[in-house]
Amino acid sequence: MDGPVGAQQQPPQQQEQQPPAKVVERLNPAVQQQLNLESVKTRAISLFKAISRILEDFDLIARTNSVPKWQDVLGQFSMVNLELYNIVEDIKKVSKAFVVHPKNVNAENAAILPVMISSKLLPEIEADDNLKREQLLYAMQNLSVPAQIEKLKARIDMIGAACESAEKVIADTRKTYFGTRQGPTNILTLDKAQAAKIQEQENLLRHAVNHGQGLRIPIDQRQITSALPAHLVDVLPVGDSVQTISEPSGMYLKNTPPMSSNAVNSQGALMQGNIMISFIRV
Repeated sequence: MDGPVGAQQQPPQQQEQQPPAKVVERLNPAVQQQLNLESVKTRAISLFKAISRILEDFDLIARTNSVPKWQDVLGQFSMVNLELYNIVEDIKKVSKAFVVHPKNVNAENAAILPVMISSKLLPEIEADDNLKREQLLYAMQNLSVPAQIEKLKARIDMIGAACESAEKVIADTRKTYFGTRQGPTNILTLDKAQAAKIQEQENLLRHAVNHGQGLRIPIDQRQITSALPAHLVDVLPVGDSVQTISEPSGMYLKNTPPMSSNAVNSQGALMQGNIMISFIRV
């Protein structure tokens, strides 16, 4: 008898197991007060409404095909831009304390890595830095001050030599790269005769400009042409023919000796030299 009664008195053990309640992560009230999140939220909502209102105005202007008042538009844009700048600056002042450097970079945090590298290190990274610093200074603790100075100088020289070597490698690589891009450069070389001739011409030009000397072309450098220049062909015809001269009393023929091109060239050179001398003297 006791068995069935005892079985009836026992409470049912099959109870539905409720899932554990999710713990909502909340910031510390002190942190919330420091960040001033409520004020930032209010200002961000106000900024969002202002931007939405500007977009609605542009939509209305586009639908009615009217001309916008650009002065008012620029004024609204300036106000929105200033408010956005102030909000970002206020967030930057306190966000540096909550952004850390990642110790490992992977596919998950690569997207937010540029944001995370703008603040202080993680505690474990700071511990690693302190450990490395202590290891570097441990070997110098038992040395005297002059020995420590010499060791530091040697380390500085070693770092400087490494930097110079790296700069040299970079310079050589840059020269090689630009050389392959520009192609081989052909450098023209002058022999002694050409260099002497150029020097002589430079001296003649210098004396002509400064003192008016050496304006006449040497005989060996004159170019003897068999025909007149193009601008003198119609004025001074060359040939064993008769020359027609116009007179008031009528036309008559006169035999004139032909004019040689050498005489014309010499006269032209003499006239050019006289004109240059007069111009320099003035």
